[in-house]
Amino acid sequence: MFLWVPLLTWNYSFSQTLDKIVSVIGEDIILESDVDNQFNYMVINGQKDDGTLRCQVMDNLIVNKLLLNKARQDSIEVSEAEVSIEVTRRVTFMIEQMGGAEKLVEIYGKSVEQFQADIRDDIRDELLIDRMRSTMLTDAAVTPKEVKQFYKLIPKDSLGLLPAEVQLNHIVITPPYSKESEEKAIELLKEARRKVVEDGQDFKEVARQYTMEPGGKERGGSLGWFGRGAMVPEFEGVVYQMRVGEVSKPFKTDFGYHIIKLHDKRGEMLNASHILIRLSYSSNGDSIAIDSLNKIMELVHSDSLTFEQAAIIYSSDRGTKHCGGCISNPQTNELQMSMDALDADLYFKIDEMEPGTYSKPMELSQPDGSRAFHVIYLKNKIPPHTPNLKDDYQKIRNAALQNKQAEIFDKWLQSAKKNIYIDIKPTECLNALKNWVE
Repeated sequence: MFLWVPLLTWNYSFSQTLDKIVSVIGEDIILESDVDNQFNYMVINGQKDDGTLRCQVMDNLIVNKLLLNKARQDSIEVSEAEVSIEVTRRVTFMIEQMGGAEKLVEIYGKSVEQFQADIRDDIRDELLIDRMRSTMLTDAAVTPKEVKQFYKLIPKDSLGLLPAEVQLNHIVITPPYSKESEEKAIELLKEARRKVVEDGQDFKEVARQYTMEPGGKERGGSLGWFGRGAMVPEFEGVVYQMRVGEVSKPFKTDFGYHIIKLHDKRGEMLNASHILIRLSYSSNGDSIAIDSLNKIMELVHSDSLTFEQAAIIYSSDRGTKHCGGCISNPQTNELQMSMDALDADLYFKIDEMEPGTYSKPMELSQPDGSRAFHVIYLKNKIPPHTPNLKDDYQKIRNAALQNKQAEIFDKWLQSAKKNIYIDIKPTECLNALKNWVE
């Protein structure tokens, strides 16, 4: 198993010392500053150091460089559009974390555009490494027999107890927006569009004046490159019909009203910017949403519809309605979730419910800060228990698959050591890394 750390840390506070090469891996080198930055990044983010962390970081960098060399040997490629999408995503996240593009410029001493250009090659390497690893492990699979064998080999005294787990479904209803805010949004976007189309103003500068998208002002509304499936259907329905250079008319999505400018198009990959105007809820929107949920639940209680059927028909949550409102663990996609993973409010509500029962309508916290209400269906509740194949097959299967993938990867590493040049320079980690040159 290997300690994973991101290839890029872009940390600005680490002292600059005279750099030196600490390792040569095929066509690539690892610098002392690479190790320093990765090590400091991990410590700052809470990683405990028992005295071996620095050498673990260097070990991980060697693995990444081996994968990068292998990717080149096998002609693995990532497109420029893919690199652009990832650069935009990373920089957007950094801007949001820092509290604005001005802060990024202040810290790094360069414009956002220059910063994006500077990190582009490193992002490309990261994507190549990820693709090489995925390609290597894509055919790994485990049969039910292998899962059973894997489970039998786990020492029973090491299984421990799994916390209480639940299976949940929900129906989500969002409050309606006020008619006045919709009319105002359309007028603002028409005004913004006139400034671009008729007055010839730069879309980026107009976006900075009008857009309400978080982080959008700093980016001038830029969405960078994206492909199909990256945007909500209403957005894609408009942007994929546009010509390069065109500015759309106002249209609505779940996020509000938009106008788009399409900058470039390469096959299914688009480069666009947009202006978003958010909407205000109707003054009685909450009561309308709660009343809607109560009426839906009357249909469920009267057996006119099952809860899952009602979710498919009525729920506003596109991410869950297709499966009858099923809520999955965002990390594993498993439908069985630990009670400990639930937020405090939901935990205490679910804790009082019995399997097969429904909650009353309650407010749902949305990632983007928008309002919604939902009713929860507690489909199943499993008390704390020792892992077993009947209740925890998916978890055990995932563990068995990860074990097989680790074996495949370790086997490849042993081969790579013989076929790719590795030179570890004398450092305090030389002894810890001697397995690479034996």
